[in-house]
Amino acid sequence: MGLKYRKTGGESQVEGSEQGDTLVGSLKGAAEQSKKALTVHWDDLPEWQKDNHYIISGYVPETSSLWKCIHSLSYVHNETGNIYTHLLPGLVLLAALILGGTVASEYYLSLVPEYLSTSWRDHAAFTIFVAGCATCLGMSGVFHCLKSHSEVVASFGNKLDYFGIVVLIQASMVSMIYYGLYDHPKLQSTFWGFTSVLGLGCTIASLSDRFRTPEWRPYRATMFVLYGLSGVLPVVAGVMVLGFAESWNRSQLPWLLSEAFLYISGAGLYAARVPERFKPGAFDLWGHSHQIFHVLVLLAAFSHGKGLLNAYHYIHTSVITN
Repeated sequence: MGLKYRKTGGESQVEGSEQGDTLVGSLKGAAEQSKKALTVHWDDLPEWQKDNHYIISGYVPETSSLWKCIHSLSYVHNETGNIYTHLLPGLVLLAALILGGTVASEYYLSLVPEYLSTSWRDHAAFTIFVAGCATCLGMSGVFHCLKSHSEVVASFGNKLDYFGIVVLIQASMVSMIYYGLYDHPKLQSTFWGFTSVLGLGCTIASLSDRFRTPEWRPYRATMFVLYGLSGVLPVVAGVMVLGFAESWNRSQLPWLLSEAFLYISGAGLYAARVPERFKPGAFDLWGHSHQIFHVLVLLAAFSHGKGLLNAYHYIHTSVITN
């Protein structure tokens, strides 16, 4: 007859605790595996998804599904920062445009108060700029969300992304030229036409499939920087016609210079792939060059908007006499 061993209460508790730890560990492991399954490494990507080899992990694989692309908004991957830094501000600006007659209008009037000399042209200058920002940021956010769908969708979305940049630059030019060369309609029309032609050229270049390849990254950045720097010409014209001090106030040169610095810095980091090129894999999810570029674009747009507000106030308080 064998002896039966009875477990003490303490031993049962220890065993239960061990089983609980095992279960928790298994659940954590399963969750980690599930998370990893949502993203892949560089070596697992098809050629069309490969763009920046300094970013090693965190890629959303080809989904061929709109729903799966949208679902990627719910977890962290290497496009998460790119999506939200532009999509959320873009939606806010779009809502402001749509809700123009309600709360957004009251807030707008608190920033842009009505002077006796305020006209529809002033409202148009601000509306064009805000619409340009909303277009650029919205297209950028949507592209980065849907780019994992397929090669066809990524290619088309990439072109829209570049077109959004053109729209933002052109919208910024229109507003800047309006106040910088205020009461000089011929010069305004000349530079509006000139920048529009440049914008059309950039748009045509952006539609090229070759333009979106990694090899053309430096050329893309250079083209958009040069397009933006063409805004120097109407400023120079303003200095020649109005004098430096007056042009300084009308064009709000400090804010324009800040805007230019931010855009050029962002484009330079994007083209050079800094900082990820110095430590591949360390900036896969956060802090890589494309995210920094997105943040600097936001700051540059804010800088332009601030300059636009200051120029509006200056024109209606110091230039126009009611």
